[in-house]
Amino acid sequence: MKPCDFGRSSWLANYEASGSYETGSLQRDMRLIDRARGELTRRKAAFLLLGLVALVSLPSFLDHVYFFMSNQAEVIQGRWDLVALNIGVFVAFAVPLAAGFRWRVNWQSASLGVYAAFVVSLFVEMYGVPLTIYVTSAAIPTGSGAGTQNAFITFEFLGQSMLLTPWKTVGAGIIVLGTVLIAVGWATLYRTDEELVTGGIYAYSRHPQYLGFLLFLFGWFVHWPSLLTLAMFPVLAYFYYRLSKVEEEEVMENIEDKEAYRAYIGETPRFI
Repeated sequence: MKPCDFGRSSWLANYEASGSYETGSLQRDMRLIDRARGELTRRKAAFLLLGLVALVSLPSFLDHVYFFMSNQAEVIQGRWDLVALNIGVFVAFAVPLAAGFRWRVNWQSASLGVYAAFVVSLFVEMYGVPLTIYVTSAAIPTGSGAGTQNAFITFEFLGQSMLLTPWKTVGAGIIVLGTVLIAVGWATLYRTDEELVTGGIYAYSRHPQYLGFLLFLFGWFVHWPSLLTLAMFPVLAYFYYRLSKVEEEEVMENIEDKEAYRAYIGETPRFI
């Protein structure tokens, strides 16, 4: 049980009843409990704020999805060079993590396979053949669209004009955030020779790289809300959750300072 799970008064009463404590140790433990409870309160407030923002933004996002699936969004077709380039880059990006960057363990290949399928389906639809639009546009009536679907950012890439609506821009921002988390996690690990890394970004998340990948994948869904990406994102989220548990079990078996690792697990959230 984590220290923050104890009520302060009941914990103190039990601690005093034992008759086996020192004042300095007691005060130190009380400070740790207060700090843990304060961090938990801040996390709850942050999640509440995030939930309110998501609730307020939901109608606009659903309009974005409707606009996409009713074949009103501008799509790119037949650019198989862009399909191949993006698949190659983003699959290669995931290989180091799937290979077990933090601990040299034998990972199951299923997670990388599902991730690769997500990437392939995403970019085939985005630049090759928009299958979701073909399927849904016949069943969803075309409306007038909304102002939120107007071009927000335009640029050219490899001779192709790119258009970003506000929600596509939000998705791109989430993708960048996830990529930064992954990169910072890798850099933190490879700058130290310590057996257990608990500093830097790992002081806030036990698995910042997995969190980064989840944000990365969610950002692509926001950017391009197809049926396949919607169906595959929960599967990938489950895989990365399971991989985080497998990693922690193997670390616990192999690490020398097991007590320090247990304390780290008790004080630091799995993802956020």
